[in-house]
Amino acid sequence: MKITTTILFIGLFLTGCVDDVPRDNPLDPESAGYKKEGSVNGRIIIANQSSGISGAVVRNSNESVSVTTDSSGHFSFLKLSEGKHSFIVTKQNFTNDTFNVSVQSGSASQIVRGLNGAPIVTFQQILTRKIDQYFPSPQYFVDVTASVSDPNGIADLDSVWFGVDSLKYPLTYSVTTKNFHATIYKYDLPTNTIQYLVGRPLTVISRDVNKAVNISAPFFITRVIENEASPISPSPFVDDTVSADSLMFKWSPPNVTYNYSYTLSLSRVDAGTQTVVWSLIGLNSSNESYDFYTHPGRPMLLPGSYVWTVSVVDDFGNYGRSKESAFVIK
Repeated sequence: MKITTTILFIGLFLTGCVDDVPRDNPLDPESAGYKKEGSVNGRIIIANQSSGISGAVVRNSNESVSVTTDSSGHFSFLKLSEGKHSFIVTKQNFTNDTFNVSVQSGSASQIVRGLNGAPIVTFQQILTRKIDQYFPSPQYFVDVTASVSDPNGIADLDSVWFGVDSLKYPLTYSVTTKNFHATIYKYDLPTNTIQYLVGRPLTVISRDVNKAVNISAPFFITRVIENEASPISPSPFVDDTVSADSLMFKWSPPNVTYNYSYTLSLSRVDAGTQTVVWSLIGLNSSNESYDFYTHPGRPMLLPGSYVWTVSVVDDFGNYGRSKESAFVIK
């Protein structure tokens, strides 16, 4: 009986002591220092893909604090006050994203957000062309080429343009080259000359289906080749007739100081239609003649009418082509 009474007494004593224990543990919900906090863990990925985006900045607008995603796109916010929090995600060349999370005390919210990436111009080039001719006048144009990709996949790409000042010219995609291209003639430009483009900053403008736009770094024309080489022989001025086993091209060089090479081109003419039958690219500028019959793999030239040209090509790829020079093989 005495033992039972003693145990009961001790139990009552301890119960009374518990009520007096100080609650200063911030993790104790009954503590005055307890804070209702939770966390947000997440991952930023490329929209419609599973690839994480590294280096994206995720900002908590409520508490003015930011974190940066790791190499896999993960981020974390710890010790957030309970309630609704607003976040904004930014990354260069991606469309900003905003989202809200209701943070609950003692829990971790898991978030995955996809960003839409703007197109990326990986290559851009403009080359000038001059085609000399007897009538009506020399033809001038430029070839614009661009390679454009999109983080969300090529199907997300909508439009690509070549831009100068406030003008925009559409570029067309080539399945063969995997590039976008446009040929712009002098009469498509203000002043009716390609010299209008010289010295002006040129850009490639691309847009995806979600309206995200990218404007490339500016690029420039390097040169317009005005001084081309001139054919000497065979020449229509002396009514040249060439035998089937002897054909020597001769020309006078251009009066220029920059580095260049020659491109020779030979075409057959049938009922006014020209068909290229042979060409030679990259002939050294020290040459002023070329023996066609020493060329390996040359085609057999049948009797008929032909024209040939010589082009001056600089190190960038700009070229100026001579007038056509005609001859006959009998």
